[in-house]
Amino acid sequence: MNHQRLRQLRLARGMTLSDLAQATNHIVTRQAISKYEHGQAKPSPTVLQHLAQALGVRPTDLLNGQEIRIELIAYRKRASLRKRQHDQIAALADEVLRERLRLQRLIGDVSYLNVSLHHYPVADLADAETAANELRVRWDLGSAPIANLTDVLEDHGLHVIALDTVDGFDGVAAVVRDEHDTPVAAAVIARRTADGARWRMNLAHELGHLVLQPQGNLDEEKAAFRFAAALLAPASNLRAFIGARRHHMHLDELILMKHHFGMSIQALLYRMLTLEIISQRLYKSLMIELSERGWRTQEPEPLPLEEPIWLRRTVLRALAEELIDPAEAQRLLRGETTIPVDQPEMGRCQQLLYQPLPERHAILTAQAETARDLYQVTATPAHEVVTSEYN
Repeated sequence: MNHQRLRQLRLARGMTLSDLAQATNHIVTRQAISKYEHGQAKPSPTVLQHLAQALGVRPTDLLNGQEIRIELIAYRKRASLRKRQHDQIAALADEVLRERLRLQRLIGDVSYLNVSLHHYPVADLADAETAANELRVRWDLGSAPIANLTDVLEDHGLHVIALDTVDGFDGVAAVVRDEHDTPVAAAVIARRTADGARWRMNLAHELGHLVLQPQGNLDEEKAAFRFAAALLAPASNLRAFIGARRHHMHLDELILMKHHFGMSIQALLYRMLTLEIISQRLYKSLMIELSERGWRTQEPEPLPLEEPIWLRRTVLRALAEELIDPAEAQRLLRGETTIPVDQPEMGRCQQLLYQPLPERHAILTAQAETARDLYQVTATPAHEVVTSEYN
């Protein structure tokens, strides 16, 4: 058994050792689980089955598989995030990425990572701006705003992952390496937000951590933010849209800019300050006005969230090719999409086998009750059958 995998799955579900022991109906103790996680003991096949069921995975998911290492880069969290929450999010990101890699291998996906990791050395923030412009050229994005950043990232082989988690987490980048330390996949992971503008900025920020190579004492977070702002709102396009120099600005104008560039109003204002389109005085004045309107905590006209589609598309493909069953598809999608099990070409027995165990038991119990009632009503006494045959 892969003892690290057991611990990672437990943490991803926010479970303590006692929680997991209770979920197995105390077939195994918390002390025994602790020994399993530290590689000091191995569970029997029966215990392994119960552990897997409690964690909502297959027993084979707890066994040693392909040797890969997932490296989390620049984990962005706030001081309010507790260590247990930090560990849970890291474990969840690890689990989601492993599931995706297994799914890729299952369908024979030969797509490759079209992102050069840590390709751009940056000694100052101006270098981060240059790196964003160079990446736009390399990806043939032009200078216009990016209509759908999520699609662009997935088209270049990056896994885009939205996590429903606590406010203290913003995002993290991840690199998957094989046993030879060769990068085989990469991901940008961000918290699902109510405003798509923040989601886009978080993705662009994590992309910065993947492609930039900060030099010296450069602040990596500031470099990633400058990269993200330049990627979403190139200087030339921003000046053409809003003007090279502004002394006054209407708030409704900022809302139009938000929709045009797909950036939050606050990020746009800071971007204009950085490019000296507005002065420090005007920037402060506008930020005060945002505070008075309550826009610093909740901006008006939130943008729709760009939904990643790679996972849904790949799961449905694997399901159509009968590489996975509907129950596995539903688990991989984490309830985001309802997978129908009453497919015309599937027999009733197959449909029953694809149901989760509790639903399967409920169906069989209901059918047994129906059969009992049927036999009680329609059964004919033996002597009546004999009489009727001779009449």
